[in-house]
Amino acid sequence: MRKVLFRITSCLLIVLMIIPVFTFTSCTQKENDTIEITDMAGVTVKIPKNPKKVAAVSPSTGDLMIAFGLGDLLDGTYYSTLNNPWAKEIYPESENFYGYDYDNSVETFIMQGVDLIFIPEPSAAQDLRDHGLNALCVRQFAETGYDDYVFYFSEMIRQIWGDDKNVSDRIDMWQNDFSNALNEVKSVLAQHPEIETRTLYYINGEKDRGLGYTDLGKSLLETVYGALKIDFICNRFESNRPSAEAVLEIDPDVIAIGGIYQKKRLAELYATEPWNQLTAVKNNEVYNIPVGFVGFEQTCSTSALFIYSQANQLYPELFNYDMVALTKDYMQRYFGYELTDEAATNMINGYYKDGSVMIE
Repeated sequence: MRKVLFRITSCLLIVLMIIPVFTFTSCTQKENDTIEITDMAGVTVKIPKNPKKVAAVSPSTGDLMIAFGLGDLLDGTYYSTLNNPWAKEIYPESENFYGYDYDNSVETFIMQGVDLIFIPEPSAAQDLRDHGLNALCVRQFAETGYDDYVFYFSEMIRQIWGDDKNVSDRIDMWQNDFSNALNEVKSVLAQHPEIETRTLYYINGEKDRGLGYTDLGKSLLETVYGALKIDFICNRFESNRPSAEAVLEIDPDVIAIGGIYQKKRLAELYATEPWNQLTAVKNNEVYNIPVGFVGFEQTCSTSALFIYSQANQLYPELFNYDMVALTKDYMQRYFGYELTDEAATNMINGYYKDGSVMIE
């Protein structure tokens, strides 16, 4: 009996000795498996290292993850991106993406089983964190100026997945492409102090919301147009839904239209009063912004192409970038997608590859 009790006591002691070791090992493992990231709302968050299933709710975050070689980790992206026929053409795997919206419920993300969420609204990111989910705010607009935000998300990606040299190298390539394009056009324009600043109104055709749907200031649009000596007037409005009268009061010199509904917006602009009374319309100073996986004007793989395309259109006497060659090169380098000359031309002009409108 004593031998049995001794054996039982010995076993219990061994178990009690093992439990603290196991607990300590588990805690250490958990600590080693996390990384601290400060998101674009200034909130420092602990997230798992190397997340395997990501919800990229902001449109540009999905585009850049693919461009940086991380597309296989995407569970989904912003729903309107998936309405764009170019998205599935350029990256066929997006056919299986879940279409997220900014106001998806906590239950949606739990049901999808994602272990990291990129979302543009700080309050939404905090709500998700309060419910135990890993969420980082990736702003599309800055509170003060966007210049310091251009590379912010790419550096977040580097912190999370940058141990993979391919990812880090692709981030460097993208940052260099953007910086080179921006510095190049600024250098040329600096040699022409006689150029007068013109005003520009931007129509966001990403959704079917009419001519009075724009983006406010402190975005990539303002950064790029500022470098091009263009006054981006949208930062003067109280909301992103200005009235025709508010736009007419400023009467911009130039209008730029982006998004998958851009051809519909273009037709409306010339057919609808009082919009067709704008100086830009009367002078045919209305330009399109190309769309790839997302619109070029977003902080995305093709942001540098946005600079080149707008430089060509705004200053044809100074710039003559070969947009077909550049677009083909970018699609191949960032997506492994081969464009024909004809398809590249259609993309640049705001059409789908066969020359049809992207969406009716």
